[in-house]
Amino acid sequence: MKYVIIGNSGHYPQVLEAMRSGETCAPCAVAPGSRAEDVRALAEKCGCRAYDDWRRMLDEEAPELAAVNPWFADTAGISIECLKRGVHVYSEKPVATEMDALAALEKAYRESPAALGCMLNLNCCAWYKALSGAIADGEIGEVRLIHGQKSYRMGQRGEVYHRRETYGGTIPWIGIHAVDWVLRLGGKCEWVAATHTTAANRGNGDMETACAVLLQMENGVIGTVECDFLRPTGSARHDDDRLRVTGTRGMLEAIDGRVYLENENPRRELALPAGENPFTRFVNAIGTPLADELAREAFEDTRVCLLARRAADEGTIVRA
Repeated sequence: MKYVIIGNSGHYPQVLEAMRSGETCAPCAVAPGSRAEDVRALAEKCGCRAYDDWRRMLDEEAPELAAVNPWFADTAGISIECLKRGVHVYSEKPVATEMDALAALEKAYRESPAALGCMLNLNCCAWYKALSGAIADGEIGEVRLIHGQKSYRMGQRGEVYHRRETYGGTIPWIGIHAVDWVLRLGGKCEWVAATHTTAANRGNGDMETACAVLLQMENGVIGTVECDFLRPTGSARHDDDRLRVTGTRGMLEAIDGRVYLENENPRRELALPAGENPFTRFVNAIGTPLADELAREAFEDTRVCLLARRAADEGTIVRA
């Protein structure tokens, strides 16, 4: 499949990983999606042409698919243009940073023959597959409580993170991974409450450093999410992802890429299945019912995160 990359501010390494493993070919061209993006090094790495205008690249290259990951607030507009041209979109997350942009994107998707997927890679990891598989097998009974954690090092953050209008916020940017876990394992969200703070953000403008989200799910399931930029610089790795799911028979806990089950039998570690590259999953899903499901999940994850951001801004509960 002939594809291009627009922007290099997000998770395009998922695409490069699939390319290196031989699961997909190299992109035919790359172009910046936002001001201040320089894609020349990316073009050299991929051995392809670098354009300075993504619209001209779409005109001249006529790709079947575009991996879209510019500055986060620019993602939806570029994706809409690609969908209108019938180009499949593999989008940065969140797929939009404002509700009106999300509505316009959903409309473009419904009116296009093209597919849309999202760069939510963590639901493809081996540990997540082991945990969700154990739930499907009934190991913990009915799910009642879900808690997800996303913790990152702050590091040196670029200009895009300094303003809400370009960044979108920490809940939609980081928290969306854990919100995705809660929605996939807990069902439909009924209402959401949240809080966030920019305290101790080391001069990074509007960037929130710590956030907490409470989701009331259907059938009384409760979901909680914590996300932050407070992971210490001396930590072993950049991120610390954790997921705990409590059911009527037991508990599952994922930490450090390992999964532990505790029910009527003692706590034990589960074997991990093979993981999956999310870009490869999307490419293989095009033309199948899974593609529609991936788009639906991307829209729902984004919508709930934007509602959570609003709840945090207003200090209120927002119905979903």
